[in-house]
Amino acid sequence: MVDYAKRLVEVDEVLSYLSEENLNKIPEDVRNLIKENKDKDYTWKFDETKELKDQDLSRDTIIILSYLNMEYLLNEEQKKLMEQIHEFNERKQEKEKQEKYNEDNIFNNKKENFEIQQQKQEQEQVENKSLVEYKDSVFKRIINKIKSFFGY
Repeated sequence: MVDYAKRLVEVDEVLSYLSEENLNKIPEDVRNLIKENKDKDYTWKFDETKELKDQDLSRDTIIILSYLNMEYLLNEEQKKLMEQIHEFNERKQEKEKQEKYNEDNIFNNKKENFEIQQQKQEQEQVENKSLVEYKDSVFKRIINKIKSFFGY
C-alpha cells in the first residue's frame, strides 16, 4: 500500500524550492492540504546539487507534481504542449505493449524458441556421440600388406 502522506512530504519539499511567484499560483488551500496531510515523522531532503529528474522521487510524487504543474503553473499554450507529449507517450507505450504481447508474436516466439531448443539438443546429441574407430581385423591387415607388396 502506498503511503501518500510520505509522498506529500516529498511534494512539499519540492514546492519549497519554487519561486514565490510560482508558489503563489498554487491555491493556498491546496498548499495547506498538502502540509496538513503530510507525514510528520518522515523526512526527505531535496538535493540542490541534482536536477529534479535525478532526485529519486517516487512515481506517486511525480504524478502529484505533474498535476500541480499542469493545473496551476503552466499557461494555456504550455498545457496544450504537455497534453500532446502525454498523448504521444501513451500511444508509444500502447504500441510497445501491443508489439510485446501480440498473440501472433507470442506464438511465433514460442515456436522459434522450441525450434532453437530442438536444434541445440540435436547438436548436443551429435557432440556427445563418440566416434567409433573402425579397425580391420589382423587377418585383413596382413592381406592388405601382401597386396601392397604386389601393387594391388
